[in-house]
Amino acid sequence: MKGWYQKRKFGHYMNILIVVILSIVFYKFMDNMNDLYSSVSTKIGKIVNVLKPFMASVLIAYILNPMVKWFERNLVNKAFKLNKKTKYNRLISTVLVFIILILIIVLIISWVVPRIAMSIKDLLSTFPTFIEEHEQRLVAWIDNLYKHDVYDIEGELRKNINELFHKGSQIFKASLTNLMLSIIDITSRTLNILLSLVVSFYILIDKDKLLKGAERLLRALLEDKYVDNFKKFCKEADNTFVKFVIGKSIDSFIIGIIALIVLSLMKSPYTLLIGTIVMVSNMIPYFGPFIGAIIGFIFVAFVSIKKALWVLFFLFLLQQFDGLYLGPKILGDKMGVSPLWIIFSIVLGGSLFGVIGMFLGVPAISVIIMAIRRFIDRRLEEKKNKTLISK
Repeated sequence: MKGWYQKRKFGHYMNILIVVILSIVFYKFMDNMNDLYSSVSTKIGKIVNVLKPFMASVLIAYILNPMVKWFERNLVNKAFKLNKKTKYNRLISTVLVFIILILIIVLIISWVVPRIAMSIKDLLSTFPTFIEEHEQRLVAWIDNLYKHDVYDIEGELRKNINELFHKGSQIFKASLTNLMLSIIDITSRTLNILLSLVVSFYILIDKDKLLKGAERLLRALLEDKYVDNFKKFCKEADNTFVKFVIGKSIDSFIIGIIALIVLSLMKSPYTLLIGTIVMVSNMIPYFGPFIGAIIGFIFVAFVSIKKALWVLFFLFLLQQFDGLYLGPKILGDKMGVSPLWIIFSIVLGGSLFGVIGMFLGVPAISVIIMAIRRFIDRRLEEKKNKTLISK
């Protein structure tokens, strides 16, 4: 009896000891969590940096694939009078597309980028004078308005105006500087760009083999019905993304070219910079056209307020033409998403991924809504079948 009691007491102490040891280990583990998290995040960051060119190459291949298919179908087959696909069709089409792409990149780097950089540099140099001049004019107008000021309204207005101009100038300078640094950063990453282009070239050539390999892997891991449903969903999602990206790109390119031509005829300053901003901002649904028009107005206002108003009026008319005629002609109603969800996707995508997120947020939300609708329809159908069986 006594031996049993001592064994039980010993076991009790051992349990306490194990709990204490585990508590110490858990405390040390939690205490080192910051170092562990920092170490893991650093390693993940290094892996992501290494994989960035390859992820960019997949994106480039995905964007260029419709153009390669068009060349293959409408140009190469007709030129060589081929009625069936051969391994050389895609190779020739891919080479032609990459020749065009490289020529565009060379044109942008050698002609467009230097002129945009010069325009930004000029804006930064004229900005302080512009701010000082208009601030003095506004203060003089307030002085004249409140000559017999009893309640010191003039002093408060002066203070608020000084703060407004100061904060506005800081934001504007920071935006232009960041834009300049982004241009420099893009042009300095020549090696990564070349690597991404080379990898995307081989991805486009071996696209069919890569897709068949991925399908074989999925069929080895999952049931056929899941793989078939996944393939069907991917085709619909691809169709949505490709139609939106290509349609919006063509639409924005046409709008940018029109803006460049008309602004040149108007002899507007910073024509290339404003035209490029209008072209890029037009890619963002709803808000983009207004952003481009406002930025164009501000830039021209540094030179002439009167000319800036004419530029604003022209850009407003151009966006009306795009929204009412050109956009519907090119895009139609391809998204099938309500304005509420479009605005939500733009805000969320912009906050997470910047300008690219604002652009791709619309097709992304369209695909998500499509998947949710399909899931709801399937669940309702299953529920209906169960109800019929039970009856």
